Amino acid sequence: MANFEIPVTEYMTSPVEAIPVGTSLPAANELFSQQGVSALGVIDDTGELKGVISRTDLLHAAVYTHGETFRVPDRAVEELMKSPAIQVALDAPLSDAAKLMLKNHVHRVFVTQDGRPEGVVSTRDLMRAVREKRLKTPIAEIASGSVVKVKAEDPIALAVDRLDLSNKHGLVVVEGSFPVGVFDQSCALASRRLPPNTAVEHAMDVRILILPGAIGMGRAAEQALSMNVRRILIEDDLGVNAIVGGLDFARVMN
Repeated sequence: MANFEIPVTEYMTSPVEAIPVGTSLPAANELFSQQGVSALGVIDDTGELKGVISRTDLLHAAVYTHGETFRVPDRAVEELMKSPAIQVALDAPLSDAAKLMLKNHVHRVFVTQDGRPEGVVSTRDLMRAVREKRLKTPIAEIASGSVVKVKAEDPIALAVDRLDLSNKHGLVVVEGSFPVGVFDQSCALASRRLPPNTAVEHAMDVRILILPGAIGMGRAAEQALSMNVRRILIEDDLGVNAIVGGLDFARVMN
């Protein structure tokens, strides 16, 4: 396997998308949508990183109400944020960031100096590193996730419940037995004000990537990045039966 003792600074995203302590959960959710991120650093008035708030945290805090699938409560982010945020130093190798993601089951690690965030490394950045290494190892060898499905005609309330109960970040939406989309945390939050009996097909993300298990990890990462998808579905003679997610690319580096 390739060596990933590359400095995190070569792959981190900077500046960090962060919000101050005291920001409301609805305001954080708006930033998730505007910035296209799944988590935000939470900083104090000195700029020190105090924690991280994610879409998962917002979904866990969901309040169910009549006529809507759920709503995000008007609470301060520090009430739900994870603290301390997982972080590495500026001189840490990328492999250390990957190890921390796996150990803590998180999809990003903050890069800090003197407690202040200088950048963030996500599983998407790990994909970029795998792409650049042009790894030939078949993606079937790193697939660890089982496929959890929901029907296109199922109500979004069922899909939101299944996301929570399965502890998954995304469900595969099928029409018959064929995948037609993904219903993930972003879709759930975007559709929260819709009636709970709204069909999943009206709220799903239609961007999906289905590849044979024999394709190399570097090629698979390249296609996922170009399509801006976070999961790769693996298809064999029996159909789609495995999935590769961001943390699977972290596993490649250990």
